[in-house]
Amino acid sequence: MEYDVVIVGAGPSGAAAARGLANEGLKVLVIEKKKLPRYKMCSGIIFKKSQDITEKYFGIIPKSVYVTPNILKGVRFWSDNEHYTDWPFCKGGNGAPNVWRSEYDHWLIKNSGAEVRDCSRLTGFHDSGNHVTLECYNTSNDETNVITCRYLISAEGSRSIIREGLDPEFEKGLKWFVAYQNYYEGTSGLDPCFYHGFLDSQYGEVYSWFNVKDDLQIFGTAVRKGVKIYPYLSKYTGMLKKRFDLKLRSLVRKAGCPGNDMCTTGRFYLGKGNVLLVGEAAGFLNAFGEGISCALSTGIFAAEAISKGIKSGDDVLMMYTELTKHERRQTVVSWKLGAKIAGRNLMPL
Repeated sequence: MEYDVVIVGAGPSGAAAARGLANEGLKVLVIEKKKLPRYKMCSGIIFKKSQDITEKYFGIIPKSVYVTPNILKGVRFWSDNEHYTDWPFCKGGNGAPNVWRSEYDHWLIKNSGAEVRDCSRLTGFHDSGNHVTLECYNTSNDETNVITCRYLISAEGSRSIIREGLDPEFEKGLKWFVAYQNYYEGTSGLDPCFYHGFLDSQYGEVYSWFNVKDDLQIFGTAVRKGVKIYPYLSKYTGMLKKRFDLKLRSLVRKAGCPGNDMCTTGRFYLGKGNVLLVGEAAGFLNAFGEGISCALSTGIFAAEAISKGIKSGDDVLMMYTELTKHERRQTVVSWKLGAKIAGRNLMPL
């Protein structure tokens, strides 16, 4: 099976890359290791930049992906249990859409114009210089497929098999943290129209968060890999119960995910040879974990670089590096601002 481009990962960065490439008439395949629609641990806030890119390339976000409350007014940062500062999403505007990432992502990838295969896990790849060969294992039918393409894009998120294969030494130098989140049926006194961030370090080594989706009370925290998270989470939960009258009934879901320090240190990894990395796989993640906007942007930039490179024969990675210059600068600046707001580093360095 031969394609112009294969994209690994069906999140916003993969969908945006697929949409940009399909618009140029290229043959594109997206492979996703999970069954679609797949769960994604995320605040699900669609910032203005993400809205603009989404509407330009995919259309108006359908109401079916929204949750209640539909719109969030902004982020409320709590310096302690009593004092907070509100950061509105837009001055005098209508706030930001509040969505389930599983539904938003699925809508994006269905409208990407690419062929999509879920339950398909990348097990190996080789860049010969002229093309890239991939081996993929399909968990639904227990088959291994060999696929060839001119270019490969990693949209895998922070834990990238492709990045590790391209540069094992780079991977060894990364520092990791683990984020954990609970979803409970219940109630609380916190305003559901805000995304809440608690900056007190006794509740987590990065920051702790709280939001509401379809009446679910969602809260979590993060620590360096190897540090026990339960003492932080227990203290945080206790504070929410005591200070904000959090009442928990049934546990609906609990989830965790890894992250690394690429974004805070500015150690971006954009690719090698015929392979490009986008979104969090490349190190793009804004302060306090907002990643949808830079995922969409870098996916579009990768598509533009590959499309132009195929037509002109120019170096694709060099063009992609130039196209992402502003996005890389914004990422670094956002973490400096985040550290200033929190009064400390937000991720382990």
